[in-house]
Amino acid sequence: MKRMIFVTGTGTDVGKTVVTRGIVRALVNRGVNLHAVKPVESGVPVVNGVLKPHDGLALIRASKQERSVAQTCRYMFKAAVSPHLAAQNEGAVIDPQAVQQFLLSEAGTCDVLIVEGAGGLLVPLNDSTLYVDFIARLNCELLIVSPNVLGTINTTLLTIEAARKRDIPILGVVLNQGENDSLKNDEAIELFGQVPIVGTFPMMENIDDDELLATAAESHLKMGMIESGRIGNG
Repeated sequence: MKRMIFVTGTGTDVGKTVVTRGIVRALVNRGVNLHAVKPVESGVPVVNGVLKPHDGLALIRASKQERSVAQTCRYMFKAAVSPHLAAQNEGAVIDPQAVQQFLLSEAGTCDVLIVEGAGGLLVPLNDSTLYVDFIARLNCELLIVSPNVLGTINTTLLTIEAARKRDIPILGVVLNQGENDSLKNDEAIELFGQVPIVGTFPMMENIDDDELLATAAESHLKMGMIESGRIGNG
C-alpha cells in the first residue's frame, strides 16, 4: 500500500488547513506525486446552488492539479457542526466504509495521499464510529497540528495517547503560529509524548498564497522527514 498521511488537529480552528496546504505545495514543488483530499467537510457554503467546500478547493489549488470536488471530498454538509450532526441535519449517514474505499481509490493513483481530517481525532463520523477508529483501520501515518498556545501540551498529549491506544503510527507534531517560544510547548511535548516536533509553522500575514506557505514549510518544518516518512514513535 502506498503512503497515506492523515493530518489531524488537536481541535477546531488550529490552522490545520493552512499547514496542510503549505506541506502539500512544498511536496509538490519537490516533485512528489501526491493527491490531497478532505473526505468529510462540514460548514460548506452553497454558491449558485452548488456546494463549494472551502478546505477541499484550497487543497486542490495547493496541489497544482485539475481535480474535481468529487475527487477531493466524499461527504459535504452545509452546517458548521460535527460531521455526524451535520449529516443528521441533512438526513444522511456517513458510511466509514465508503470513506475508506474513496481513500484507497485515490491512494492507488499517486505515491502519497495526504488526508485532512475534520477537527480532532475523537470527532464522531456517525453514531458508532469516531474518526480515530476509522484512521486506525487504514494504518495512516498521523501528523498532528497543534496551536502554539497555553494549554496545547495537554490537548496534544491527549491526542497522542488516543492514537497510541489504537496503534496509529505518529509521524510527529507541527506547532502552528508559533511566537510563544517562552511556553516551551515543543520541549514538553517531545519529552512526555515521545514524538518529534516536526517544526513550528510561523504566523503568516498572507495565508492565500500557497507558494508563501510552501516557503514557510520548507524553512520551518522538517520537510525531509515528512517526505521520507520516518515515523516518530516507532
